[in-house]
Amino acid sequence: MDTQIALLISGFSYPAVFLLLLLCGVGAPLSEELIVLTGGILVSRSGANFPLMALAAYLGILAGDSALYRIGFALGPRVFSHPRLSRMFPPARLELLQQMYMRRGPLAVFLARFLPGLRAPAYLLAGATRLPYRQFVLADGAAAWIPALGVTWLGLRFGPAVLAEVQGGLRWLLLAVLGAGVAWLTRRWFKQRRLIRAARLLAPPSREV
Repeated sequence: MDTQIALLISGFSYPAVFLLLLLCGVGAPLSEELIVLTGGILVSRSGANFPLMALAAYLGILAGDSALYRIGFALGPRVFSHPRLSRMFPPARLELLQQMYMRRGPLAVFLARFLPGLRAPAYLLAGATRLPYRQFVLADGAAAWIPALGVTWLGLRFGPAVLAEVQGGLRWLLLAVLGAGVAWLTRRWFKQRRLIRAARLLAPPSREV
C-alpha cells in the first residue's frame, strides 16, 4: 500500500494528494500522515512547489472532514443505529464526545483532530447534532493547517528517513508543538494584560472640569 501511494503521488502530484486525503477522510484504509509525508518527499526530490503541496494537503484534509460532517448531518440520529457507523460510538467514547461538545463547543472539533480514534466519530457527531457548518469548518480549518504544513515540511526536510523515525508519533509531535504555541500566546496575553493594568495604575487621575 505504501508503494502504491508513493507511485500515485509521484505520478499525479497535487491532485493525488488531495484525492487520497479525501478518501482517507471518509474511511478508506489509508494513513493521512503517510500521504502528506509522501507529498513532502516529492517536493524534496522533484522540485514540486512546497506551498502548493501544503495547500493540496490542507484542502484534501478539509474536504474529507467536511464529507464526514455531511454524512452525519444527512443521517442525524440514525448515525447511532447505522450498521457500520454505529461501531464508532461505543458508550464510553460517545459520552466523552458529548462532554467535549458541551464544554468546548466548536473547540471540540479542533481538539478531536489530534486525539487518536476521535476524529471520525467527532466529525460525524458534529453533523448529526447539527453543529452549524460555519463553526465546524472554521474550527477544522484552523486545525487542518497544522498537519498540512507541519507534516509536508517534515517530508521535505528529512525525506524518506522520517517515515521510519516519526510516522508513529506525528500526532503527538504536532500536538506538542501546538501546545507550546498556545502556551506562548497565553503567556504573552497575560503579560500584556499586566502591562495595561500597570499603566492604568500609574496614570495620573483625570481632573473633572
